[in-house]
Amino acid sequence: MDPFWAAAAEFWWVAPVVAGGAVVSVAGVRRRLSSGGRRLGYDAARLDLQNALRQANEARVAVRVARAELAGLLAGRAAGATDPAAVSDARRRAREAEQGSRAAAAAVRARRARLEAARAELALGADPQRRPLPRTIAAHEAVLARWMAYETDPGLLLAYPAMGDARDPSTSAFLTAMAQARDARPAPTARITPAEFGAYRDAVEQLRRAFDTAEEDARARAAGRDPVRERERAARSGAWQDAAQQAIALSADALDRATDAAASWVAAWNARDRGPKRRG
Repeated sequence: MDPFWAAAAEFWWVAPVVAGGAVVSVAGVRRRLSSGGRRLGYDAARLDLQNALRQANEARVAVRVARAELAGLLAGRAAGATDPAAVSDARRRAREAEQGSRAAAAAVRARRARLEAARAELALGADPQRRPLPRTIAAHEAVLARWMAYETDPGLLLAYPAMGDARDPSTSAFLTAMAQARDARPAPTARITPAEFGAYRDAVEQLRRAFDTAEEDARARAAGRDPVRERERAARSGAWQDAAQQAIALSADALDRATDAAASWVAAWNARDRGPKRRG
């Protein structure tokens, strides 16, 4: 059976739930969230920050290791005992490690911001239906309802056939994300840990992004455009901009070093001229 129609058969219940305006799963967890559920988002955000800090520390260690390896190879090259290809490979690994460290540092900043938002929400004492788990379940079902619109409206699917084609890369990625969110979703009567909630929250967010991409690509294909080529073109443009900015930064840094060196040389020369003259 085609994966698209298999998924449609599995999630047939979404349409009547949305049409009736009832969210059975949210109601099923309401009693369980009456105490302690309010802290679920905060505890998950704190756990996310701890993991991000650990990963950032590991990334910094990887940078130090890569730089030390590069320094050793450079010393060997100066002595004529190192293959230039090995030095080039070490440079690449050092650059990748530095990029990974910057990405890890950015993740830490994002996790700190999420923790602050969760702390503020915790202090407000939100309505039970606005607590972390019911809100995430509602977001999950909202994406499923958007997808089911293509299943229940033949005209919509005829207008954007890529949404029903599991061979399309974006639609396939969405179906995979939908299965992952389904597997991460807690049972209505089950207890959920902060780690499990964080995994479910991230799966739902990935599902939302995957659906947005699939829908945008389906509309682009219906308009006769190639979304993959458009993204590749945008990525190349962004890469050129990043490279240009890095070159500018390196040039400015080199200019600063040259200026400092020239200033130091002039200062040393002037000090020499002002020094005491020898007597004959």
